[in-house]
Amino acid sequence: MKYVGFSEYYHDAALSIIGEDGTVEFATHGERYSKKKNDPLLHPPLWDLVADDDHVSFYENHEYKTKHRKNLAGKDGIKHHQNSVTAQSEVPIYESLHFDDFNEHHQSHCAAAFYTRPWSDKETTVMVSIDGVGEYQTACIYDHNFNLLKEWHYPKSVGLVYTSATQKLGLRPLEDEYVVMGLSSYGQAPDDMVDWLIKWWESTSDIAPEIEKQQRVDSIDSESFGVGKEMRDGLDKFLAKYSQEDFAAGIQKFAQYGILQIMNIARQYGNKLVYGGGCAQNVVINSLLVDIFDDVHIAVSPTDAGSSLGTAAMSWAKATGKDQLIWTPYLGYDIQREINPREVVDHLLKERVCGIANGRAEFGPRALGNRSLIADVRFDVQDTVNTIKRRQKYRPFAPAILEEFADQYFDGPMNEYMQFTSIAKHDYAPVTHVDGTARVQIVKKDCQSVFRKVIEEYYERTGVPMLLNTSLNIRGRPMVNDEHDAALWEQKYDVKVF
Repeated sequence: MKYVGFSEYYHDAALSIIGEDGTVEFATHGERYSKKKNDPLLHPPLWDLVADDDHVSFYENHEYKTKHRKNLAGKDGIKHHQNSVTAQSEVPIYESLHFDDFNEHHQSHCAAAFYTRPWSDKETTVMVSIDGVGEYQTACIYDHNFNLLKEWHYPKSVGLVYTSATQKLGLRPLEDEYVVMGLSSYGQAPDDMVDWLIKWWESTSDIAPEIEKQQRVDSIDSESFGVGKEMRDGLDKFLAKYSQEDFAAGIQKFAQYGILQIMNIARQYGNKLVYGGGCAQNVVINSLLVDIFDDVHIAVSPTDAGSSLGTAAMSWAKATGKDQLIWTPYLGYDIQREINPREVVDHLLKERVCGIANGRAEFGPRALGNRSLIADVRFDVQDTVNTIKRRQKYRPFAPAILEEFADQYFDGPMNEYMQFTSIAKHDYAPVTHVDGTARVQIVKKDCQSVFRKVIEEYYERTGVPMLLNTSLNIRGRPMVNDEHDAALWEQKYDVKVF
């Protein structure tokens, strides 16, 4: 028997499978198979990976999800581990769900981080989840036994305000929040805007009496992401008054205030943090957490997709009594082909840009060398790569650097998963943001991707131990997943993919 977790029906559906010994055998986003960005449904063939005797768990308490979930499945129907059924419009979305167990939304977020933490100690570990809204909570703090210590309730939500602001900027909500974060570094946060947002935060109650919980959930308007008219009107006012860059800076500063308030409360319960939820993708704020906690571990896929791993892990832990998984970030579809690092670098030195699609696809929002578009950092390639990816020209790229050189080139927090920002100590502009920071990927000596050998070869021939790294996709489309995707991408965009 294996332990299967799935998240579905809101955005970025995913499936994860854990073996009895705690090895994460498979984890993927549904969009990689359906080719629909942020697909809320799992592509039906993924269920062929699940056996009838596997333990299947769902990522949240479906009984709370009513009004703001009911239409998201569309006409494709309900997918589950035994069969597929066609959902009629009058059938409630969850009526045909089949699973053995479920966990609460924020528990699943935290579990994805807790069971993948790099330290063995758990007694001093505190868990935090912050996102838009789960069942009715918008943020939760748990101890190492998943006892709830503190919760914030709808409508008091950093995530919903940030997502609504993303929509106001004409960007794609639940997808482009990281663009707002990047844009914020080009602006100055307006004092009156930040003061207004903080006043709203402090005056909004985080207490929801039991009798109000379902009513609060039912009142969420999915089209406006749950923020009320006062907030919508306020955001409109400030966007009309200030530039997009300053507006984004204001939202970022407000998010920092709310998240750090939550984190300082969490610090009272533990000195080691595990962190999940959509807000955990804000790498600028993440970088401040190392000043609050002795150790910080963020789920490699902190969004609802990662909750498929979290809910599976909770089922596994209950059955086995164990609390640490055996895992890597390379958990998806496996492209089995040999790559000669020297040939890759030959091409890079000549053409400056190429793709890598090899080995198992990464789980989570970041390409870590197995589905990457890479470039020679010695040249002005930022516009070239942004043009290839159909992205805004101001968008920065991550430097992927051999771990033994990281401290020579960067100062500040960094890890293997691009979850923090550091100050650049070099002059390679293509991988440095306008404010002098970079979202660094450390490539360790035991990295399971061929990417390590490619960077080593590049270093031997150029003396530079890092490459530009971004995901092998086009803006608004999922990452390349399989051999067919890679061949099509190479043909369509005229960029060699190894």
